[in-house]
Amino acid sequence: MKKRTMRRKPHPLCTPVGQALALQALRQDMLNIGLACLAVEHGSEQRALLARLAFMIGIGAEVAAVADVPGDNRAGMHQALAEVVAMACNGCTWDAAWAAQLQLALEIAGDLMREHHRHAMRVLPGARALSDDISAGRIRPDSVAPLVWPESHENDSCQRLAVAA
Repeated sequence: MKKRTMRRKPHPLCTPVGQALALQALRQDMLNIGLACLAVEHGSEQRALLARLAFMIGIGAEVAAVADVPGDNRAGMHQALAEVVAMACNGCTWDAAWAAQLQLALEIAGDLMREHHRHAMRVLPGARALSDDISAGRIRPDSVAPLVWPESHENDSCQRLAVAA
């Protein structure tokens, strides 16, 4: 009698259709978060929104820290993440003055995730931990490390910390 072998199905994200569906879901989630940024009331408590922003922008900031990104996106992503953490440390009080910048940072984070998806997958646990800290109310102001410029940065006078102490 011939032994019957079981064929293992590939993980859904390893197939082209699974990847396309995951990308579509990511785009929809980012669109919803971006619209929420622009729609919420100034001064309202937005713990869930800040946690979602920290997760998405956190991935983008980590990717931007090591990848070749255009313009000031490296510093901008870090600054946006630091502002999300600052709002979370301030009782999760929403600052509407940052809404458009955070929505733009979210779009840039999405582009970086798509372009550098392997690195984005590696930093997911850290981004999830930051998001969980905000959700649980245990976030600290020093949760985002200062931005360290790579040695190849051409203008040493432009080296700065993107995160306010």
